[in-house]
Amino acid sequence: MVNSATTHPAEVWQILGTVMDPEVPVLSVVDLGVIRAVDVEGKQVTVTITPTYTGCPAMDMIAMQIRMALIAAGYAPTIKTILS
Repeated sequence: MVNSATTHPAEVWQILGTVMDPEVPVLSVVDLGVIRAVDVEGKQVTVTITPTYTGCPAMDMIAMQIRMALIAAGYAPTIKTILS
């Protein structure tokens, strides 16, 4: 469980580093550059993601995996997808 008094973006980035790309499971979404931004306010986390290419069919799965990983760590995530 996350202690909101000691939550740092680096902790969230570490969690995101464990979320693997569903199409290339040897690379994390961080390795692929899918994560554009992470904003942390206590337990509220907003993660901005962008597809590796327009129309990437894995983005819904990636967003779900990110959401599940953050919820499991005690965060309340919001995932935003941008195209540029």
